[in-house]
Amino acid sequence: MPGVMPGVMPGVMPGVMPGVMPGMMPGMPGAAFPAQAGNPMMAMMQMMQMMMGGGMQGAMVDPAAMPFATPPAQSDGDRGLDAEIIRPATLTDRIKTQEAVPLGSVLDVLCLTEDGQHALGGVPKGCTMALAGPPGKGKTRTALAGLARVALTGVKVALVVAEEGFHDPEGSGRDDLCSRLVKIGMAATELDEKEFVSKVLDNICVLVAPYHKTQSWDEFVTRYRYLVEKEEIDFVVIDSLNTLDPTKTHTADNLSALKTYNHEKGITCVCIGQIRDTGQPVGGEALQHTADAVFLIEEMSLGSKEMAEKWGGSYRDKIDVIQAVKSVTTPVFPHPVRVMRAPGTGCLTVHEAKPEEYALLPPSG
Repeated sequence: MPGVMPGVMPGVMPGVMPGVMPGMMPGMPGAAFPAQAGNPMMAMMQMMQMMMGGGMQGAMVDPAAMPFATPPAQSDGDRGLDAEIIRPATLTDRIKTQEAVPLGSVLDVLCLTEDGQHALGGVPKGCTMALAGPPGKGKTRTALAGLARVALTGVKVALVVAEEGFHDPEGSGRDDLCSRLVKIGMAATELDEKEFVSKVLDNICVLVAPYHKTQSWDEFVTRYRYLVEKEEIDFVVIDSLNTLDPTKTHTADNLSALKTYNHEKGITCVCIGQIRDTGQPVGGEALQHTADAVFLIEEMSLGSKEMAEKWGGSYRDKIDVIQAVKSVTTPVFPHPVRVMRAPGTGCLTVHEAKPEEYALLPPSG
């Protein structure tokens, strides 16, 4: 082209690549690499040698190789796995005396004080217990009367109903559980209905958990925890533990989970249980091993005249007895106790006829 030097593009100075100022290499703004006049390739090679030799170290630092610029994170107070480790030597209240929750029934005499010389005077406080026996022996009435007596002291209590409905708003004519609770409670506390409502019923909550709605155990536990924590419940009666698991195959496992939660919250809990044809509670030995205390109602046949005389009955009669099978926090009365149904409440109380050598121990104090 006229006016253009040979080998040079129009508008470009000799020895300079297009778009680059004289004395600068392409792609390196502000870097002063002397361009080899008329030899761009030589300039590029010179730049690469400088990079390999550390001449451009400041521009090519790997961010991953840089030291951490931020200080280490501060602890959030979570002890992690250490939180599950308890060192007894650091505790200051290591030795305790078992307290009692009086229920006003035969259950008050089955557990003993630490020295074994007196009746405890109630069920062990903070424990989860099983009360098992044949149908129609007064388990529910005993539990309801005890529930009312505890509520009268100002303690917040709960009744978990799993075997039937609680209240019949349609008025079908059935004496529903709500009605029976009020009548039994009034008889046990000797209050009229107005006083019973203000002094007892105001402290009672009911959780209806019927098994026919096929709720799972996990669903029940969620509702149970919500009730206990919302209302600050301290005493619970469950009627019955078995019907919360219709398959009756996980009763002991369910009780174990329930007991652990009750211990954490300091809840005293009486679980009414059923028995099999063998006379053993549903859940078997696993249930008896799991519960803090087990009270078992049985029928005793007076199969001889000597036995009938000993127990104050008639030959071949059948009498009801109850025994504390175990208690992990107290000694237990070592003999069966003959029981009867108390007038008015129908709850289990001590029968006046009993063997002399099986005399009950007096309460302490």
